[in-house]
Amino acid sequence: MIQSLQRSMELLETMAVPDKSFSVSELSERLNLPPSTIHRILKTFCAMQYVTKDNVAHLYKLGPALILLGKAATQNIRMNDAAKPILKTLSEQTQEDAFLIIRVGYKGVVYDKVEGPNNLKVVERFGSEVDLHWGALRKVLLAYQTEEFIREYIEHGLTPSPSYEFDKNTLYEELQQIREDGYAASKGNYIANGYGVGAPVFDYQGQVVASIGIIAPSSKMKKEVINQMKKAVVDASKNLSRQLGYIT
Repeated sequence: MIQSLQRSMELLETMAVPDKSFSVSELSERLNLPPSTIHRILKTFCAMQYVTKDNVAHLYKLGPALILLGKAATQNIRMNDAAKPILKTLSEQTQEDAFLIIRVGYKGVVYDKVEGPNNLKVVERFGSEVDLHWGALRKVLLAYQTEEFIREYIEHGLTPSPSYEFDKNTLYEELQQIREDGYAASKGNYIANGYGVGAPVFDYQGQVVASIGIIAPSSKMKKEVINQMKKAVVDASKNLSRQLGYIT
């Protein structure tokens, strides 16, 4: 599977030449792969519009679907650049670990992190992935998906976290409340002694592209501290959203 994926990516990289089309034989020669393998990969890519075929000349070139991928990648790079100083400020304000989380399928993945001086260390690094219903920072991402996505996600099954059992009816209510409040807060949903606060990050199209927030020891989260944390997180999310072109 990994070798097949590598071959497919190498084929796309080979075709990344402006204003040029390729024949199966040319790609076969360049990649040192059998024509049958090249044809099979191209057929899959054509179905996904990553590649288009000229049925008269029997030539192939990169397709329009790659434009969307490139646009998304560019947006992510821009988001990462904009997010770093905001995460640092959030961590300094709260004295906690600050996170930027993105959605990949049914998972919330750590895209960036700035560590604070607190004594609660969450072992989540770049690329760490956890179910979307685990904890405030990921529930925010789930809350702002389409109704169809949320329904399918919940019906798919709610895996319990190490410290919490989830009920689908309660989760529906929580997601509605998150959308009304504009942020999420949870205690012990993901880490037994942790308190998380997360808020959505919007891009210039008004789409939620990430969540930003903190995880703190629940023992220190008195009412006044909670309110301060919520404000800091919401302010950080609004700041980052503005930098991504979001206008309220």
